[in-house]
Amino acid sequence: MTSNKTCNCSNKTRTACGNCSRLRMVFLMSYTLGNIQNPVYYSFQAEDRKFKDERILANQMLGRLVKLHRGLFFKIAVYDNQTAGKPKLFEFTKEDV
Repeated sequence: MTSNKTCNCSNKTRTACGNCSRLRMVFLMSYTLGNIQNPVYYSFQAEDRKFKDERILANQMLGRLVKLHRGLFFKIAVYDNQTAGKPKLFEFTKEDV
């Protein structure tokens, strides 16, 4: 996993890193969650190596994180975290989940 930013994380671990992770998932919430209105999550580096297709990786993340927010979101945007400009790959609505 290469990135244009220097990072101190280990590529061998299962951690999620804002610099090294392949996908960034933003939950657009229907309410204010403390100080964080729209939580951002990064894919685990171990899953980045395991799943080569972005949609499969995003579905893996979605299955884990939807339970955390218990359906209190209206849209989920998935971005490519390693390409310059961080383009949006796809998005899920509440009905898709």
